[in-house]
Amino acid sequence: MPMTSRRDPAVLVAGLVTSILWVGTAVLSDWVHANFTYRVHSALVRTFLPHPNGTVPGGSAITGQTILAALLAGLVVMVMAYLATRRLPRRTGTWGVFLGTWLGVVVGGTAGSVADTVADISFPAPLNPAFHLLSASFDGSWWGLLNGWLVGIALVGALALTNRSAEEALPATRRARKRLRARAWPTVLAAGLTAGLVWVVLGAGSSWLVWHRSARGPIDLVAEVATGAMIFRFAPQGRPVQGMEVALALVVGLLVAGGTWLATRRLPPSAGRWTLVLAVWFAAVAAATVPAATRSFTTYTAFGLHSATMNMVLPVVQASLFWPLVTGWVTGLVAVLVYTRTGGAAPADVSPEGSPGPDDRPEPGVEEGPRSALHTDADERSLVP
Repeated sequence: MPMTSRRDPAVLVAGLVTSILWVGTAVLSDWVHANFTYRVHSALVRTFLPHPNGTVPGGSAITGQTILAALLAGLVVMVMAYLATRRLPRRTGTWGVFLGTWLGVVVGGTAGSVADTVADISFPAPLNPAFHLLSASFDGSWWGLLNGWLVGIALVGALALTNRSAEEALPATRRARKRLRARAWPTVLAAGLTAGLVWVVLGAGSSWLVWHRSARGPIDLVAEVATGAMIFRFAPQGRPVQGMEVALALVVGLLVAGGTWLATRRLPPSAGRWTLVLAVWFAAVAAATVPAATRSFTTYTAFGLHSATMNMVLPVVQASLFWPLVTGWVTGLVAVLVYTRTGGAAPADVSPEGSPGPDDRPEPGVEEGPRSALHTDADERSLVP
């Protein structure tokens, strides 16, 4: 039975929690930076307790602009949560809903941070504001990546509470229909291969533009957007691809495949397509941070690991989130197409609807089983001649 209005409270909870986290993390980050400046390095605060728009206002009060940005982020999360829970039967696709909502927080953080930055820019701007907006999107997406799991837990918990009350309102039935199942391994394999291919193709295109650039401004902007994708070196002499880049491509594919496997657990093949798209999309976003962090730490920690190293590592990792936000839907779409093609069928031992088998009849003196959230008494054969 698809979800109806029972999901609306959970969607509202997701948006409300996002707005509260936006304001709360801004206040907490500002307070930690103002009171523990000499004890905690500012780069560590920005890394593990990021401000929503990437800046620490230094004691400034919460303004109406901050509240509006928080409401915008919450609204985006509500829309994404609505899509993630669309047409899902009760108690199915929990991991997919969780990951899809997490992606919604990443997108909502990006939208809120960019809107907050646009409000501070006076147009026409004396300089190109594209880099400022890109930086704001990096900061907002990083905030969403670190805080989105809290919103995902809140949504799943709210769904569990509303589904429990809905089950109690249903009449008792003798049996529950077994769920349809789909083979998940083709979808997992297709998602991993597609994510790795997108990572390689985008890196090849951006590397070629950087090595053969003729207009510095636009090409530099492309390089900023494609940060984190595979690096090619088109020098006349030398190897175009390093061994570490090939290994990182495999890591990206494996991480996306793992996220896809989680998203397809208990996910019906005939429903939850939006859930699967958003969950695989988020897996691509999360997987993009691993190559960027590996390269940065390998480069900067050669001179020693210090807290100030995060000043160089963090911007690279944040920038790596942009390309999967823009192109991650490709991997999600391929995963849904494969998942639909490999849709399951009812198990062979399930008797036709309306004709219960011998094992379905209750024994004399034995209390019937628990109520089912999948059927009503209308699905059972009438006992009245």
